[in-house]
Formats: sequence, structure tokens, C-alpha cells
Amino acid sequence: MGEERFGVYSETVTDEGVQEESPFDRLEKRIDVLIERYEQLREENSACKVQLAEKEDLIQKLEGQMRDLEQQKSEVRSRLDSLIDKLNRFS
Repeated sequence: MGEERFGVYSETVTDEGVQEESPFDRLEKRIDVLIERYEQLREENSACKVQLAEKEDLIQKLEGQMRDLEQQKSEVRSRLDSLIDKLNRFS
């Protein structure tokens, strides 16, 4: 006898009474796993986009601070050069 099939979408029962999944059931489980993984990846992608935007904002802020510090450094250098020139005139 071997095995009995109970329709295309059902499980197969062998002589030992063990139920085997049909190809359709296996496909359905794989699709469920793929959908679950897809949703996880979508959530991760969304979180990464938020994190990227935050990092880009931080970069903009730090670049602005660097420009300000470069300007201050240039002003300090100019003032020091002026003071050194004044001191050299007294020597």
C-alpha cells in the first residue's frame, strides 16, 4: 500500500503513521519565513535611515564648528602677528 494522499493540499500519511508535509505546505512555510524576514529587513532599513539622517545632521554641525574654529584661529594668528610686529618695533 505505501502511502495515502488526502488531496493536493494535505499531508501524506505513510504506513508507519508518520505525516509528511506536502510540497505546498513546505512552500507555504518558506513563503511565511521570507515574508517575516522581509518585514525584519524593512524595519532594519527604516532604523538605518533614521540613524543615517542623525549622523548627517551631526556631521553638518561638526563641520560648522570646524569652520568657526578655523575662523577664530585665523583671527588669533592675525592678532598675534600684529602684537609681534609691535614688539619688534620697540627692539
